Amino acid sequence: MKKGILIAFALALFFFAGFGQAQYYSIVSHTMNLEIDEYGFAAISEKFFLQFPTDAQLQEFRQKNAEIGISLDAWKAFDSRIFPHIGNENELNRAEVGFVENNSKYLEIKYSLSQPVAEKKVETSRIIEFSLLSKFFGQFLQGGVFVIPEGTSISVQLPNFSEIEAPIKPEAAASANTVTWQGYKSSNVLQLNYHIVKQIASINLSQSIASLVGSPLFIVFVIIAIIIIAIVLRKRKTISEKIENYIVENSKLGGKEEAVEEEKEQ
Repeated sequence: MKKGILIAFALALFFFAGFGQAQYYSIVSHTMNLEIDEYGFAAISEKFFLQFPTDAQLQEFRQKNAEIGISLDAWKAFDSRIFPHIGNENELNRAEVGFVENNSKYLEIKYSLSQPVAEKKVETSRIIEFSLLSKFFGQFLQGGVFVIPEGTSISVQLPNFSEIEAPIKPEAAASANTVTWQGYKSSNVLQLNYHIVKQIASINLSQSIASLVGSPLFIVFVIIAIIIIAIVLRKRKTISEKIENYIVENSKLGGKEEAVEEEKEQ
């Protein structure tokens, strides 16, 4: 009898403890931002916006945050909903978690992947064509359909000088070099193609001078210039005399030609 009471009490305690943790806070929205570089690699930020029923629960969460720190594994163990949604765990680089409090309160995961999320398809003398790889968005695949849930957004920021190619699937908001999917969205294809326009290299004079000064050959150039200047200064009298003699000789020659012409005319 006593044993049964103890078991019932333990189960009740477990139930209420679990219930209390489930009501600890709620995730009201989830945003993902992928900042893609010119090689197709992405710096990724995921934000889980939190809502706390009471100030006491917020304070309790602050204490938990201080205990857990930036460890992604520790946060996943604490709350299974907090994990990277782009790529696979074996592809993660430099993943860390932080709790941010400003106008809103959110947990942020910052990470990158060991592989590019956009694949280079074609390169010409003017452009480089890329395609976003849908395999890194497997967390949103449900029965062969890509589903972005309500309250979830995925924003892809493309490199400078990028031009987005239609169509985008599923339909997304696009402006300049940024594409954003705002859930709820679904499609049997996830497609984003773009190309980067190559820029004509310009000569930066100040940078070129700085590179020359920093080069080991700069001293050699200076020494050669000093030697040339010294030779010119030493030989300047001889050079000047040769120039004067040349002028005088040509002047005399010119005078003789004029005299001969006058004699012919007479």
